[in-house]
Amino acid sequence: MVFLALYDKDELGLFATTRVALAFSAPAIKQIDIVSLPLQKIPPRKRQQVIREHIDKTDFVAIGVGVYTFMYSWARFAAIYGFTKNRPMLAANAAGVYCGWERELLLGPNPFSRVQWKIQGDSIQLSSLDSIFEILWKSEKIIPKQSVQYRLEGDVGLLDEIAPMYLWDPENVNRNLFKWIEKSIWLAGL
Repeated sequence: MVFLALYDKDELGLFATTRVALAFSAPAIKQIDIVSLPLQKIPPRKRQQVIREHIDKTDFVAIGVGVYTFMYSWARFAAIYGFTKNRPMLAANAAGVYCGWERELLLGPNPFSRVQWKIQGDSIQLSSLDSIFEILWKSEKIIPKQSVQYRLEGDVGLLDEIAPMYLWDPENVNRNLFKWIEKSIWLAGL
């Protein structure tokens, strides 16, 4: 299995990034190929293309979550594109990581909670929540319903129902990673 890890180093900060990187090198993960994609090194105008290419080559999508990750267009794009490709997905939260100042990083929301799916006849409409106003849903993509294998319940929901968020530290990863992967694969209908 090839696991794609997307994160924005500037957003997470050095200590959180280090902790996420350590968790990705934890003994439990040694059996999985990890493709790390730190997005701050990619010019904003090329991010969607690079994310698309990486998701096409990998089996699983994980988004490293910092305080403001949910606001970034790359996070919404990765969630939507991963959904259209039926990839198992999860959010890896680095909250509680000491940030070098007097307090710890705050828990950021699951970026998958900012993408809505809605079944409309033979199609599924994917919409993203406006990151500034947070009351407006913008239609992003419409795909055929039969192309989706996810275990969706009802006619409308958020992607965080099929892409849960977990606390991403080495100890937690070693203990629970394979349960998280199994659950995400099951939710993806695979």
